[in-house]
Amino acid sequence: IERLGYKPSAIAQGLAKSFTTNVGIVIPSAMYSYVANMLSGMTDIAKIYGYRTTLFVTSPIQEQASEVVERVISSNVDGVVIFDDQLTEADIAKFASYQVPVAVIGRDLTGENVASIPLKYEETLRETIRMHFERGQEKVVFLKMTDGNGALMNSLVDVAKNECEKIGKGDFFEVLDIQDSYTKTYQQFLDIFKNRNNFGFYISPRDSIACGVLNAARDSNINVPEEVQIISIIGTKYSQIVRPSLTIFDVDMYEVGSIAMRMLTKLLSKSLQTRVYPFYSSIIERNSTRKAK
Repeated sequence: IERLGYKPSAIAQGLAKSFTTNVGIVIPSAMYSYVANMLSGMTDIAKIYGYRTTLFVTSPIQEQASEVVERVISSNVDGVVIFDDQLTEADIAKFASYQVPVAVIGRDLTGENVASIPLKYEETLRETIRMHFERGQEKVVFLKMTDGNGALMNSLVDVAKNECEKIGKGDFFEVLDIQDSYTKTYQQFLDIFKNRNNFGFYISPRDSIACGVLNAARDSNINVPEEVQIISIIGTKYSQIVRPSLTIFDVDMYEVGSIAMRMLTKLLSKSLQTRVYPFYSSIIERNSTRKAK
């Protein structure tokens, strides 16, 4: 063995045992910082439990995202962790129909071979809107991505709208379509701020988009947070680096990825007791929003 440099083949062992020790990870893109943090948590835990990982990257277009299901199933992975808002519940159910255990992040789903980690931003969002109107009368503008907003963000748009209506501020709420791009968001807001009359409280899906709004305001000589306020639902290290620093809804994405992979390994060993493990966000107020007087 030493002379020939022999190494055991995991693929051959998998064929013999009908168990490959390979798990799939489905994500929209590893280029997003928050996804990279989550991915690190998954791969670190997979190594501890002796699993190799295969990455499957989907598309922001739902029809194309659904095609990845066939690729994952045909790859013969033992199980899969899914973090992709474009996949439908029918897509996820297809894994279960092939007896492929699934841990889903961002959904509240259960089943014989399904575990889930819901990401709970709703109450933090409601609290933030209530606090905002207690401090002033500016409109609340939810930035909605036209190219891949996903089920989670779509649901949060409804949460924000319903909360504004509930407290009698429905006329102060609006949705603004943006593209999933810092550069395009920055240019869009340079145009929006030209007349200096589109001030408000902007809710961004993540901090890279929020930075586009923030920098457009600063380059238009608009003061943040006195004239324009900006908050990001998903925050990463960049929210602390920019100036002024961004107020965010905080969830430890590395820990989310770690827990998801642990749940999958327990699904595979048929030892998982709790099928749903929610993560609740908390608000971290920084300098892009005004503090209470």
